[in-house]
Amino acid sequence: MMINSAVAFGMIQGSPPDTLAMVVAPSLLSTVEAISTIVLGVAVLGALVTLLVVLVQLRKLGLTLSAVAMRLEKDAAPVMERARSVAENVDFISMAVRTDVQKLNSSISGLNDRLKEASARMEERIQDFTVLVEVLQREAEELALDTAAAVRGVRAGTRSLASDGERPGGEGGEESLLPSMGDGVRGEE
Repeated sequence: MMINSAVAFGMIQGSPPDTLAMVVAPSLLSTVEAISTIVLGVAVLGALVTLLVVLVQLRKLGLTLSAVAMRLEKDAAPVMERARSVAENVDFISMAVRTDVQKLNSSISGLNDRLKEASARMEERIQDFTVLVEVLQREAEELALDTAAAVRGVRAGTRSLASDGERPGGEGGEESLLPSMGDGVRGEE
């Protein structure tokens, strides 16, 4: 049991107190409530301090990133300018190559067309030459046959004249006018 503080004070002074006040002993529930309130307050205070520290660190990180971005922007400007220049050069070169390829393609196309025309004309000339050779061959064959016939006629006439000189009366038969089967263009003169 607990002694009242007023009673204890009165005993110390020696006079009995007029009024008695009773103090109720704290229960377990009120003690737990008080402890949990203190713990919760300390936890909230700790969370606020931690949040404040994180915010300060984030601000420092933001400032650092800003400074790095500014430096990169300054350092990257020449590199970007150089890259733009290289891209323009590549574009110019590719355009020149494209133009040259188009010219080469048109030249090859024109050459191909001219070769086809030349080939067609050559085929026509070869056909014309073949026809000419055939005509010349026919003419040569006809000339050879006409010449052979003329030579036979001359031979026959020569024989006929020679045989007229051998036969009295000057008449030779028709048989003597015709060349014999053994007579050829070659071999006899």
